[in-house]
Amino acid sequence: MINRGPDGAGLWISDDRRIGLANRRLAIVDLTDAGLQPMWNHDRTLCITFNGEIYNYPALRAQLINKGYEFQSHCDTEVLLHLYAEKGAEMVHDLRGMFAFAIWNAKERALFLARDPFGIIPVYYADDGRTIRVASQVKALLAGKNVDTTPESAGHVGFFLWGAVPDPFTLYRGISALPAGHTLTLREGGTSQLKPFCSIPGILREAEMAARDTPIKPQDQRQILHGALRDSAQHHLMADVPVGIFLSAGLDSSTITGLVSDSHPDVRTVTLGFREYAGSAQDETTLAETVARQYGTNHQTIWITRRDFEGEAENIFKTMDRPSIDGINTYFVSLAAKRAGLKVALSGLGGDELFAGYPSFQDVPRIVRTAKMLRPLVSLGRGIRAVSSKTIARFTSPKYAGIFEYGSSYPGAYLLRRGLFMPWELPGLLEPDLVKEGWRRLNTLDQLSTLSDSLRSARLKVSALELSWYMRHQLLRDADWAGLGHSLEIRVPFVDVHLLRAIAPLLASPHPPGKRDMALPPRTPLPGAILSRPKTGFTVPVRDWLLQSFDPQAARERGLRGWAREVYSRFASPLEMHRLTMRSKGRRRVDRRDTSSLKGGEQRVDRGQNLRTLMLLTDGFGGFGGIAKFNRDFLTALCSHPRMAGVIAVPRLMPDDPGPLPEKLELVREGLSGKRSFVAAAIRKAMELRRNASPEESTLIFCGHINYLTLAVALRRICGGSVHLIIHGIDAWKPSGKPLLKSTLKKLDGFIAVSHVTKERFQSWSGLRFDQGVLLPNCVNLGAFQPGPKSAALMERYGLEGRKTLMTLGRLAAVERYKGFDEIIELLPRLAQTFPGIAYLVCGDGPDRARLVAKARLFNCDVFDVMGEPNADLRRGNETSARPCVIFTGRVAESEKADHYRLADVYVMPSSGEGFGIVYLEALACGVPVIGSKADGSREALREGKLGILVDPRDPEDIYEAIVRVLNMPNKPARVKSQDLDYFGEECFQLRVHEIVNAITPSVINDHGDLRTEVADNFAMS
Repeated sequence: MINRGPDGAGLWISDDRRIGLANRRLAIVDLTDAGLQPMWNHDRTLCITFNGEIYNYPALRAQLINKGYEFQSHCDTEVLLHLYAEKGAEMVHDLRGMFAFAIWNAKERALFLARDPFGIIPVYYADDGRTIRVASQVKALLAGKNVDTTPESAGHVGFFLWGAVPDPFTLYRGISALPAGHTLTLREGGTSQLKPFCSIPGILREAEMAARDTPIKPQDQRQILHGALRDSAQHHLMADVPVGIFLSAGLDSSTITGLVSDSHPDVRTVTLGFREYAGSAQDETTLAETVARQYGTNHQTIWITRRDFEGEAENIFKTMDRPSIDGINTYFVSLAAKRAGLKVALSGLGGDELFAGYPSFQDVPRIVRTAKMLRPLVSLGRGIRAVSSKTIARFTSPKYAGIFEYGSSYPGAYLLRRGLFMPWELPGLLEPDLVKEGWRRLNTLDQLSTLSDSLRSARLKVSALELSWYMRHQLLRDADWAGLGHSLEIRVPFVDVHLLRAIAPLLASPHPPGKRDMALPPRTPLPGAILSRPKTGFTVPVRDWLLQSFDPQAARERGLRGWAREVYSRFASPLEMHRLTMRSKGRRRVDRRDTSSLKGGEQRVDRGQNLRTLMLLTDGFGGFGGIAKFNRDFLTALCSHPRMAGVIAVPRLMPDDPGPLPEKLELVREGLSGKRSFVAAAIRKAMELRRNASPEESTLIFCGHINYLTLAVALRRICGGSVHLIIHGIDAWKPSGKPLLKSTLKKLDGFIAVSHVTKERFQSWSGLRFDQGVLLPNCVNLGAFQPGPKSAALMERYGLEGRKTLMTLGRLAAVERYKGFDEIIELLPRLAQTFPGIAYLVCGDGPDRARLVAKARLFNCDVFDVMGEPNADLRRGNETSARPCVIFTGRVAESEKADHYRLADVYVMPSSGEGFGIVYLEALACGVPVIGSKADGSREALREGKLGILVDPRDPEDIYEAIVRVLNMPNKPARVKSQDLDYFGEECFQLRVHEIVNAITPSVINDHGDLRTEVADNFAMS
């Protein structure tokens, strides 16, 4: 939580160690040490940790001083302490601001929690019945461990339904959000009281009832509106540091800029511009600069591009506390504000919700009216939707299929307008029973009804829904994580309870104020171009960035659905999803045991059902290449599982001697002579498994290649068990015979993918759900691949002395041209201008070698082909010409691989179809810097750029600049730390395989005879 509070840290733990308060400080009011937290009152009976701002604290402070309270600081935190001493829980009614705080009452042995009425500031808690843990972030509670991380079905379903997880749910059953406008009092002994103190729909309802009795005169409405807006803007400037404004071309932020400029001569504004939009109708910068000139602000326009997005992508997901499809714009404008030296910025968020700026204010009532006009069809709504949804989805938004089923009520119409995926689409994303449970727990339509049904006005109904749903669960959450991720506090003058109470009677009147009325209060009018500009919304080119930088398949989905899948994949542990699926299907569970660390740690072996495995694979032991290595590692891990009685592997190929085999592994060689023998050998082994089966054993069938899937499913009819497909890369992205495959895939029990990219692209055509697949990234042997000196013998063999050396290792085949060999060869003449005689080491062999040799010569390179010219003298060293040199080494033996990696100054493989890329990890483990691709699974092997440089494989300039940057470093680039590679180590891989096996096999009875979940508590695979 350091980014949320970089200016200081405080911790207090009671003597009996039963209560502790901690705080990270972002110093904004009273910058002295007097404002440090946790803060005690004078007699040390009350202690507080507080996040937020109390805008009316000066007035409250004066009142408390008049009552005899003494202050040691000039900050709002101390005001909260004394106000609680004076009024107890009723204090919250006096507060104007955004807040979440915890006060420990030492006398009463009670903890008091409160969250502001709109829910601007988040607060989460985990209560296991013995201990309660509270934090401003879900990730903080996860980092502290000891919380129940069982997946919350309502959280997972809620994300796909809305694009954000609605309160009080999170992705975890054990973590809840304190509802907005609520307090929670916890007393010693375990008693607790959750109590509401403010309701946004309640304020609107009271105003609507009052408006019927005492209507406001038209001449008074303008005065009330202008006074309330000016008052809110002034209160939100309370700070002892400069306060800036996020300025777009919209009415909301322009109005705030005008209101602040009325009384402050030095106003600082920041605008975010996207190069992709420059000069188009979506470009906000020109009009924003017009507003800045109108009010004479100190203005900065910060431009960002796709590359900025790519460079920040890893940090975006790290900073994002809960999954959200929005917030990217807020993240970057907050970054711009931080670079401008700001710690506080005002946002126009909330203006659309109050003053009917969204299309939903017209669309939702129109949907309701239309559905009611067709009332006879409403009773047939579900049937009409079931029949028409697939056809409609081919041509337009699938939401149209649900108009008759959902459109006749405001909650249903709002769901159609704001929903991301529709309820009937969710079983295609998640396990159907999970969806059923999550939909039930969300109780979405009833929740929306609670917000809207008590109001008569259509305008107020939609306003209540937007304020209490979309704004609260999406926009305010995004402002929190995106702003404080850059140590920036975002304030929202339109989201203010005092403002709402003041203007609610106007909103309930027959002629409620709109956005143009909202924009009139500044004494200096807004520019005409702003006032006359139609509502467009602030957009971010995320779909374009997805298409160019992430997954093209995801970018082709409607709206931000593809982005939602990308975000979800970063948060949801596939193993947790698999366990949730098991629970929702009513299966009995196995014991949750504690593996105290990924390395070492004594593990209890449960008594229970033994397992036998049959695996079909291309090659493994005796094979070479990335897939063969994965299969060797996978089979070894299976054999090490404590309940595994035996593993039978049926390979299609075995070009080399397999060497020593793991205990429990039976390697079947009868299928190596051809396809028929392969099928026959697999059938024989399945029949043996059936003959030798016992009630105490279960069977698992793993299919190591999608082309063997039909056979694997057929084998299940012989020997029983469950079938699980393993997918690696392009073979599963665009396979042949899709129609037949899709029908076979329906018979799968699950699948394992080596990367998110492979998993998502496979799912984009297969029709399988998210929760049917788990991730299992490749692993690297950190003992065999280690940093070391360059081999003198190899340097001499290849004539590399004095040369800068690039390297790529892979099979040279036409179907694998995506690896990027051609792209590097094409760049060599240009690179040679800066690095004369630069060498490119091409390690590998295959039918495409001759073409690459010819191409290298075509590009004026010296070529040495060890396979084609076995007697060629490569030992030319510094005597070679300044021309680039391409050296085709042929296939490299496993024993020489590490030495070959260490020859390189940089390993470069700008691929476009790599499922993962184990070669990157091997090169990194040898201490070699790596340049990989941002367009495929390579970015996952490089941890989104944490372990290496990511480039666009379609952009030669991007590849060239990355190579030059690495080669020009004055010193050899710092090696990747060994602990960063431990994530891909063999021990972690083995633990992942064991977890997968445990998740997909029947229950196990532990030593105590009870049935629980068998997982590694401290390891969430993502």
